[in-house]
Amino acid sequence: MAAYTDLVTIKKYLPEVTILQLTDDDNVGSIVQEVIDEAILGAQTMVDAYMRGRYPAEIAEGSVPQLIKDLTTKIACYNLFRRKISLTIPEVIVDDYKSCLSILRDIQSGKVTPFPVTSEPVVIIGNRTDVDKDFSSDIWEMY
Repeated sequence: MAAYTDLVTIKKYLPEVTILQLTDDDNVGSIVQEVIDEAILGAQTMVDAYMRGRYPAEIAEGSVPQLIKDLTTKIACYNLFRRKISLTIPEVIVDDYKSCLSILRDIQSGKVTPFPVTSEPVVIIGNRTDVDKDFSSDIWEMY
């Protein structure tokens, strides 16, 4: 499964000193990658849950739309703050989180698509075989 965001992207959204404060539980003086990975996994799982049934549950590496990257990054940042009970989550982080949930609901309902729109025709694949897609004359006579 391709990661929808990473530490480099999170650093564009949160200052490094804040990320250090949110991840360095043992005061070793460095960002703890395992904590970052956990926050990203939680965010990615949430994004996948909203997209499930409408879009591929896991997006292939290299084809993650920018909207999905942005949503995952903002939710991961919220997750980092949420794990620190002693800190007040900044209002902008809470507002971004709520906005992300709203966008995810719109993606789920089909109002927003995170993927580029193509002019290619939609292909619908049925689960019927040649044997069971036509009614036999015996079936028709029952009606």
